Amino acid sequence: MNEVIPFQDCVRALFDHYWIRQEDDPEMFYAIKKQERDLEAYFRTQFRYHLIVEATFAKLEKIPFKAQPSMGIFEFEREKSYIFFACLLAYFEDKGEDQQFLLQDACEAIRNYAPEEAGPIRWEDRSTRKAFVEALKFCRDQHIIEEIDQQIEGFRDQMEHEVLLQTTPLFRRILTLYFSDLSQIQTVQEFEDAVKREIGEATTPKQRIMRTWFLESALRHEDLTPEERDALNCGFESWQAEIEGRFDFMHVERYKSMSMIVHSEYQYGEYYPDARNNQTMRTAIQWATEVLNQVRRGEVIPDLYGRIRMHEREAFQVFLTVKEKFQYGWNKEFTQIKSPEAAWKMVLEALKQFSIVKSIGDKQLYCFDIAGRIAGQYQEEGNQ
Repeated sequence: MNEVIPFQDCVRALFDHYWIRQEDDPEMFYAIKKQERDLEAYFRTQFRYHLIVEATFAKLEKIPFKAQPSMGIFEFEREKSYIFFACLLAYFEDKGEDQQFLLQDACEAIRNYAPEEAGPIRWEDRSTRKAFVEALKFCRDQHIIEEIDQQIEGFRDQMEHEVLLQTTPLFRRILTLYFSDLSQIQTVQEFEDAVKREIGEATTPKQRIMRTWFLESALRHEDLTPEERDALNCGFESWQAEIEGRFDFMHVERYKSMSMIVHSEYQYGEYYPDARNNQTMRTAIQWATEVLNQVRRGEVIPDLYGRIRMHEREAFQVFLTVKEKFQYGWNKEFTQIKSPEAAWKMVLEALKQFSIVKSIGDKQLYCFDIAGRIAGQYQEEGNQ
C-alpha cells in the first residue's frame, strides 16, 4: 500500500497550484482529502485562509495584501488577455454549467461585456485575436471550458475560424470568494482598498505576516503597522521554530529591514521568474552582489535599518560596472538591447518587484539588506 503524501507536501501543493484536480493528480488529491481536517485547521489558524475540498478538486483561497507581478497569469502576454478573461467569466455565468456555445457567438457577446476603457474590439486585428486565444486557452487548460469540435488556436490566424466549446461547473470556482460588496467598486484602487479592509478586519497580525512570508519574496518591516511590528518582535522566534519544525528545507530569516522564508532545496513546480533561465534576474543578482561588495569594501555604509540610500544615477553606475564584468556571458535578451539604460530599466523593475530596491522620490532609491542574501557568483559558460 502506498504511503500517504506528507502534510507539508500537501500545504506546498495547495500554495503552488491554483487547484488540485482529482483527474490530474489523484494521489495528491486523495492525500489532501484524507488530511482535510488538519489542513483546514492549519490554514484557518495560521493564515485565515479557506480550504475548499469537493468531489473532484481541492483549492486554497489565497488572498494577498497587494497584487504582485508574480501573482499574474504566466500565459498572458497582453493586458487585453485579462480583460477578455473577465468578460468570458461573465459570459459563462450567463450561459450556465455544461452549456455548449460557438466561438463566433462568444466573440459577438464579448463586445457587450468589455468595459469602455478597453476601447473598440476589432477581431480583424491579429493581436486582438491572439489575446482572446490566450484567455480561451487558459480557460481550457484550467478545465473551465472544454473543446468539443476543432481547436481554439485556429482563431489566432483565421478570423472566421469556428470552434464548438462547452462550459464546465468549475468556472464558478475560478474566482476568489470575497465578502465585501464588489458591485459598487469602480476602480482597481477601490478594489485593493476593499480587500485590505477585509483582510485587516478578519485577520491577526501573525496571520497577515504569514500571508506575506508564504506568498511574497520578502516582508519589508517598514510596511508593518505598529501592532504588526510588535507582534513580529515578540513572536518571531516561536514562529520561526514552528515553520522550520513543520517544513523540511524551509527556513525563516530575519534582517534589520526585512524577513523572509528561504527554501534550501529546489522544489517542483514553476518559479517566477526562473532565475536559471532569466537574464534579467541573473543580472539583478550580479547587481546585488556588486552592491554587497561595495559594503564590504566600506565604499557605502547602510543605515541603522540595513538600508543603502543611493541616487538612481549611482545605481546605474553599479549596473555599468556589472555590464563591464559580465556582458560576455549575457544572452541575446540583453546584448540586442540598444542602450544600457533600457537594459537597466528591466533590471531595476525586477529588483523592485522582489523588494530588493524601492523608489523613495527625488530619484532616490533604497537598497535593502536582502540584496546580500541573493548575492552570488556568476556561472562561467559550460558550468552546471
